[in-house]
Amino acid sequence: MKTISHGQTHAGLVRDNNEDTFVLMPDQGLFVVADGMAGHRSGELASAICVKTMQRFFESPELEPVLLKQLARLRLAGSRPPDMAFHQFKLLRGLEESNVHIFQTAQENPQYETMGTTVVAVLLYGRTVFFAHVGDSRIYRWRNGELQQMTADHSLLNEYLRLNLISPEEAETFPMKNVIVRALGLKEHEEVDVGRSGAERGDWWMLCSDGLSDLVKLEQMAEAFSGTEDPAEVAQRLEDMALAAGGLDNVTSLVVRIEDF
Repeated sequence: MKTISHGQTHAGLVRDNNEDTFVLMPDQGLFVVADGMAGHRSGELASAICVKTMQRFFESPELEPVLLKQLARLRLAGSRPPDMAFHQFKLLRGLEESNVHIFQTAQENPQYETMGTTVVAVLLYGRTVFFAHVGDSRIYRWRNGELQQMTADHSLLNEYLRLNLISPEEAETFPMKNVIVRALGLKEHEEVDVGRSGAERGDWWMLCSDGLSDLVKLEQMAEAFSGTEDPAEVAQRLEDMALAAGGLDNVTSLVVRIEDF
């Protein structure tokens, strides 16, 4: 799959440090954004461990036969869906390994206790886009003039909405809006949500931290994709929108355009 991509991050206008980390690996089709948890110690370390683990995982071809055997065993045991694609499993296992590395680092170093990170990851293979996430960082797809959110936040707010405990209007002033219910590194095993989508020529995929999505509404984000084919321009527009809205958190966006197959 032929793509063009660009990622950028900004500390924002309030925070002194940037706990977001991202990586682009177009040759492997891998794109990742990790947002170290604000309010926890060394969030920037957690996000860096996540991204570096994913890099190593996808730069190690010797892992593939091991993963193929793992997936076959898990399918036979009924622990994985029989139709789970290998590349989807590889993405899942990479994030599971990231979780273990963050958790073990925190266990071995008391100064890093309770550090964690949210993460979104996209893996392009053939004519399919595999994606995975933990926490409230998000993945969006722009196709045929429409921007669609492809992930559901692992947040207390989203749980309240899902259970119809509050209305969408009440969500705007929900007092625990930024409380997340899943993150990598807080426990030895964490559930990772995975998905897949067919790819089309001209599709855009955008990964971002909540420093963007908390401040910029879907309709505004969509405007960033209009009238350009340059991922760097889209990312800059999105960053400018978040900063204009107050820049209350670190802002990271990673934009990928599918050019051809």
